[in-house]
Amino acid sequence: MELGNTLQNFAVLQRNSVNVSEHPFYGCSKNNGDVLMTVKNADGAIVNGLEKVVAGTAQSGKVNGVIKGLPTGGPYTITLQIAKTSEKVVFKDVLVGDLWLLAGQSNMADYGELPSLSEPDPMVHAYYMVNKWDIAQDPLHDTGRAVAPVHGGSPENLPKTAGGRGAGPGLAFALAMYKTTNIPQGVIACAHGGTTLQQWDPALKKQGGNSLYGAMYERLQELGGKVAGALWYQGCSDAGSDDKVDQYSVRTRKLFNAIRRDCNNADLPIVLVQLGAFVANPGDVNISQKRWLRVRCEQYKLSLKMKNTACVPAIDLDLSDQIHLSNRGVAILGQRLAYAMQSLREPEKYLPPIRVKSLRCTTDVATANAKVEITFDNVCGALHANGGNPCGFSLTKDGEYISDAINCRLNGNRATVLLKMPALFFNESYQVAYGGNLQPHANIVDQAGRSLPCFTMGGKKKPDNMTAFVTDALVSTASYGSEELADLNLPGDAEWDKLNFSKAAFSNVYLLCPPPEPGTDAKAPRKYYFCWQIELPEAMELKVMFGSDAPFALYCNRKELMRHFTTNPVVLDEFTDKLKLPAGRHEFTAVFASHGNRGWGICCRYVRLDGKFAPAVVPVDELE
Repeated sequence: MELGNTLQNFAVLQRNSVNVSEHPFYGCSKNNGDVLMTVKNADGAIVNGLEKVVAGTAQSGKVNGVIKGLPTGGPYTITLQIAKTSEKVVFKDVLVGDLWLLAGQSNMADYGELPSLSEPDPMVHAYYMVNKWDIAQDPLHDTGRAVAPVHGGSPENLPKTAGGRGAGPGLAFALAMYKTTNIPQGVIACAHGGTTLQQWDPALKKQGGNSLYGAMYERLQELGGKVAGALWYQGCSDAGSDDKVDQYSVRTRKLFNAIRRDCNNADLPIVLVQLGAFVANPGDVNISQKRWLRVRCEQYKLSLKMKNTACVPAIDLDLSDQIHLSNRGVAILGQRLAYAMQSLREPEKYLPPIRVKSLRCTTDVATANAKVEITFDNVCGALHANGGNPCGFSLTKDGEYISDAINCRLNGNRATVLLKMPALFFNESYQVAYGGNLQPHANIVDQAGRSLPCFTMGGKKKPDNMTAFVTDALVSTASYGSEELADLNLPGDAEWDKLNFSKAAFSNVYLLCPPPEPGTDAKAPRKYYFCWQIELPEAMELKVMFGSDAPFALYCNRKELMRHFTTNPVVLDEFTDKLKLPAGRHEFTAVFASHGNRGWGICCRYVRLDGKFAPAVVPVDELE
C-alpha cells in the first residue's frame, strides 16, 4: 500500500473544531478490503478506541480513507493494514495539531543570516519544499530542491547552504505558537524570493506546480486541504512601480479570498507582515520612498478592512543586508506573528495589533509649529522607545517624505509629535507618518514588544468655503521712490504699461518680494506690485484675509480695499475686509513697500461667507 504525500512520517494532521484529526488519505494497493487503523502513543500503548478500526477501503487498486478521532498531541505511530492481508504501512512521529501556510517572498523564505536563533522542537514539524515532513529547522525553504517546477529546483540538488542564509520567521512563529498553546505545530513552506502578486495570482491555479499559487494549492490538498491559518510576507517587488502599487490592495484581497475559499474556511485567520526598512543604493531611480510608504499603508488598511486579518509591523527590526531581516529580526517577527495570530483566534485573551485611534493637532506655544497628539488602540501597558529617544515619525506631503519630526514624547497610549511646519498649514495635504521613508529610525513599541504600525494621517481638511493661499501671481520689477504708506498707490496707465512683470515666487504661504536688482542699493526706497485674479461662477460675498510684513495697500479692480503700516513678522489673516462681487474675473493688486529690504512678502486667501465652495484663483498663464 502506497499513500504518496497524503500521509508520511513526521506528518502533522490538522485538528478539527473538537480537537481530533479528520485527515483524508488516498493512494494505491494490491489488495481489496477494509483499511484498518491502529494507533500507538509515544509510550507504545494503543490509543483508546483506535485498534484495528476501519479507516477506509481498498478497491480496484485504489485506497481512500480518513484518519478520524486521533486526539490533538503525539507523537503517534499509525499502522494501516488491509484487512485479512499482510499489506500494511507504518507511519511514525505523526502529530495532530495546527497547520500553517507560509507564503510570500524572500523575507518569508528564510533570508536571515545563519546561525538561526530558533532551536528545533520535536513537537514542531515542517513540510519542506521537497514535499517531505520532518522536524522543523531553519532553513524551512529551499527552492533549489523544490519539487514544484515553478521554483526552478530539483530534489536531487544539494541542500541550501549558499551565502549563510536560512533564518526565517516561520520557525520562530511555530515555536512561539507551541509554547503558547501546547498544541503541536506544522508549517508548510511555500514562499519564493523576489515574487510579485501577479506571480501569486490565484487565476493561475490550474497551472498546478508551474505557478506559485498552483504549487501551494496542490500541496495543501495533499496535506488534507485544511489549515489553521496563513502567514503572508510580500510587497517589496510590488513597490517597484506605480501600477503595481495601485493594484496592491485589490490583488492582495483577491489572494486572501482565494486562500480562504480553497481552505474551505471563509474565516481563515491571515496575518500579513508590513514592509520593513530598506537601504537604497545611491542614485537608484527605481526606488521610491512614496511607493514603499503607500504599500505599507495599504497593508495596514487591509488589516482594518478585511475580517480576521492582522498586520504585523517589521519597521523597527534589525537587517542583515539592505532589505532582509537578520536572524535576530526574524526571531522577534515570529513572536509578533504568533501573538497576532492568537489575537485573531482568541481575541478575549490577546490584544490585536496596535492601531491608530485618533489624531489631534494643536499649536506648540514656543515655535508655533504643529504639535500632533496621536492616540493608539490596543497598546499593551504603555508605549516606550527601544533605546534612546522615541523616533520614527516624520512629515509627508501627498505621500512624499519632507522631514523627520523634531521630537516625540510618549505618554501611555499616546505619542505627541512636534513637526517642522506651522500648525496653521497642517491640513489634508500634509500627513504625519510613522515609517514614512525607506529606512526610518523607528523604535517605539509597547510592553509586549509590538511595534507601532507604519501609517499616514492627515491634518484637518481645509473648509470648502476657504481658498488656499494665493500662489499664482505676477510681481513687477522694483519701482523706486517713496515707501511712505500714503504713497503706496496705483500708478497711472502710462506708468503701469512701463512696468515689467514675471511670475512671483511662492514659499510656504508667502508670495515673495523679489531680491534687490544687482548693482542697486539694497536699502533704497522702492515698491513692488503683486497682481492676481479670482474667478467667480456666480455673485459672491467674500472675506479677504491678508497678511504682510511691510507697509502695503490692497486694491480690488483698482479700487482701494485697505492700507496698513506693518512690520515683521507676518501675522496670517491679520487684515480683513468684506466684498460683494458679481460673477466673472476680478483683479487684485497689492502695492508692497520693501521697507528697507526688510519685507519678505505677502499672503492672501478668501472665505466665501455663505458657506458654499470658494472661488478659484486664476493660474498665472491664464491671467488677462
